[in-house]
Amino acid sequence: MTVTGKVVAALALMSSAFALPCEPVTMSGGTKVYNTSLHVCSDSIIRVCRTPAGRKPKSESLAVIADWEKINFSVTRNSTTVVVTTRALRVQYDVLSDSVSFFDNFSSDLILQEKDSGIKPSTDNLFEIAQSWSTSTTEGIYGGGSYQNGLVNWAGSSLSMVQFNSQSIVPFFTSTKGYGILWDDYSWTHLNEGEEIKMTQDTKTGAFKGSVGYLSPGKYNFLAQLCYPFGCAANHNFSAKLVNDDTGSEILSPDWDDYRVFPDAMSTRYIVEVPGHYSIISSFDGNKTVKMFVNPPSSREALRLRSEVSEGIDYYFTWGNSTMDGAIAGYRRATGTAPMYGAYAYGLWQCKNRYKNQSDLLTAASSFREKKIPVDNIVQDWMYWGSLGWGPHWSPDTYPDPKGMVEGLNELDFHFMVSVWSKFGNTTTFYKQMKESGYLLNNTDSGFYDPYSMGARELFFNFSSDNHFAIGVDALWLDATEPEGLPNINNTYSMGSGNQYLNPYSLMTTEAVSTGLRKVYPNQQGRRVFQLTRSSFLGQQRTGASLWSGDISGTWEILRRQIASSINYQLSGIPYWSQDIGGFFRPADQYESNDYWCLLTRWFQFGVFTPIFRTHGTANTELWNYGPYVQNWVVTSAINLRYRLLPYIYSGFRKVEQDHYTMQRHMAMDFPEDANVLDISDQFFFGDSFLVAPVYTPNATQEYASRSVYFPAGVWFNFYSASAVRSTTGITLDQHVRITEIPVYVKEGTVLVMGPEIQHTGEKADPLEVRLYDGDFGSFVLFEDDGESRSTDAAHQFSEITFTHRNGVLKISNRVGSFPGMLLNRTLNIVKVSPGHGTGPGVTRNPDHVVKYSGEEITVQL
Repeated sequence: MTVTGKVVAALALMSSAFALPCEPVTMSGGTKVYNTSLHVCSDSIIRVCRTPAGRKPKSESLAVIADWEKINFSVTRNSTTVVVTTRALRVQYDVLSDSVSFFDNFSSDLILQEKDSGIKPSTDNLFEIAQSWSTSTTEGIYGGGSYQNGLVNWAGSSLSMVQFNSQSIVPFFTSTKGYGILWDDYSWTHLNEGEEIKMTQDTKTGAFKGSVGYLSPGKYNFLAQLCYPFGCAANHNFSAKLVNDDTGSEILSPDWDDYRVFPDAMSTRYIVEVPGHYSIISSFDGNKTVKMFVNPPSSREALRLRSEVSEGIDYYFTWGNSTMDGAIAGYRRATGTAPMYGAYAYGLWQCKNRYKNQSDLLTAASSFREKKIPVDNIVQDWMYWGSLGWGPHWSPDTYPDPKGMVEGLNELDFHFMVSVWSKFGNTTTFYKQMKESGYLLNNTDSGFYDPYSMGARELFFNFSSDNHFAIGVDALWLDATEPEGLPNINNTYSMGSGNQYLNPYSLMTTEAVSTGLRKVYPNQQGRRVFQLTRSSFLGQQRTGASLWSGDISGTWEILRRQIASSINYQLSGIPYWSQDIGGFFRPADQYESNDYWCLLTRWFQFGVFTPIFRTHGTANTELWNYGPYVQNWVVTSAINLRYRLLPYIYSGFRKVEQDHYTMQRHMAMDFPEDANVLDISDQFFFGDSFLVAPVYTPNATQEYASRSVYFPAGVWFNFYSASAVRSTTGITLDQHVRITEIPVYVKEGTVLVMGPEIQHTGEKADPLEVRLYDGDFGSFVLFEDDGESRSTDAAHQFSEITFTHRNGVLKISNRVGSFPGMLLNRTLNIVKVSPGHGTGPGVTRNPDHVVKYSGEEITVQL
């Protein structure tokens, strides 16, 4: 057994990162046909590699880029074990069983133990790999990317991990025990594969049916693999039900029922209450094979990953000292920090399919300002190239002066993002240059470029540099970065097999843009890179890319799924997620339907408490198209609230950058010992203070809606009434809200700093309203800077003010730091929250104290 210390050189310009070579050692007895090695990356991060005999592990990683510091650790050996001890971990390798166990070095508690591993030949002269670990039946497992099944907690659940429109793959998983598994593999990967059910098709009805057998009460997880292996599920209908053969009763799953499928595989969960013999019955109008798999409750006892085409097993164990935040910090330490965006990125993004010409776009921007609807960003979707062919160039017929258009937007205090694809029309100069250079996928006529080639990435960036960034475009919207249609399957890249490098296409494309911007425009768009993409992978947070959840439909059920998707994605280690608020595919009667008006309003309200606040959809998405009632509902209940919360949000994302924090948080992150929260997929925390439970079902009346909310231990104040819910061990209560209210609750002791009502983030945030909620203690650090200079530079200038509330006394600290343009003198309106006072999104007109703050410490007796 070999244990190696120092790892990895930093990422060179537009090249892969060099990872630690695992040193192969044949195991005692020769019972296995592969070699195992350990690598100490830090006190809390261990790399484990297994490679076939005669082969070395991969020497480069696309995901892991850390320049690890050398640390002290000890190694002890005997004939059966090797023990590696760091300050935080004791890692034990058992030679006879070829298994690795991870222990907390302080408590000596077992954290995680390998169960089994396997390597066997696969396609492309590579290998199929598998690794499993023994897990506790009481722990929750999260992450892995963004999915549309409406679930969180993958303990005992299956996932088919392939990039698709609306499904993004990030093979990092976190546990409520406080550890993470970073699976450094790029091919089609399977999580917790279940037992296959033999399905037969009824020749008359076309339905598929399979016997599941006798089921005892419990949670059963199913995965349907449609049209195996790839390529036919999109735009077809699929539904399934579990039927008790003894009684005829049916259990329907809303996760599948009448879902317009995008991915070729979908997982769901059935809760069986009555024991008996069951069958699974499904319908699929794609006229293809349906494979069905089931995981019984006992499958929660293990976590298993299998990848189809690989060089060998390669994973990182990250220990968070019993916290999920710490495990995620380990992931970001290995794969890169999530840098802050410019302040504008946290405001509203207005987008639609599509603005059809220059006048159309400028008129919309002017109308937002005239109608006093706060917004920071407007987006040009595809087809702006007109008859020129698919590519990043402006048609002179519809966009005669793109540079003047950008200048006009800037005069209106708008930032501008433009859609760019990774494919090019075969009549364009872009296509011809890529083809002549050998930079197209396998140099074919597919139109997709090869992002694994450094030269191709540079050329891809240069296209948008010339046509977008040079005229002042702020950001790119990188569409279809799966890539769409998966032309890489059974194909080749410059780096190797398209099957091996199936999933990181988006990572490499966002690397092309971020690296280019930081090099070519270091004092403009490269200061704080923002880009939007439809796919994701390990490490993509370092590129400044935010995922959006794909081309989703505008229905209540799809809204529910976005809540789960957003929570789970951020437990994959990447803190930036967005969506098409209102749905991309909207109903034909969207402008007349009361039901859709309520849905749109509720969707905006959910969006307030997500990292990126963006609306998009077919036809005209500007709010005034829905009439004055809807416009008023959305502006007063959602958009104004988002802008008033910007001091809280911006300060929170400073913690994301500096401390590897996560703003939109599954409840298990803060209550890992509460078994009631493990499977909750429809409510979450936003920062340290807010408990958010979005409404995602139709209102019984237009005026009111209700839903149940789980309150973990503590005191929670209703944001709109200041009424308190006191929970000792956790309680579920029905909550009723108006259309202009959101089920949002504030934790006891919170110091909530809110800004004024503004139209865009370029306006000065003064006065500030400081709301104080009852509790023994509370504090908040207000972070401010110019909103645009590179926040990761050592010379970055900023200020911090700490608010501390204890025993009826508010202490406002000396201001620490400064920056150009900083407000030297501030007005602070202090509000002690009580029923009817300091509630809701509006400005409190009669604060309890008005404080003039000029940077020196102030104490306020309440």
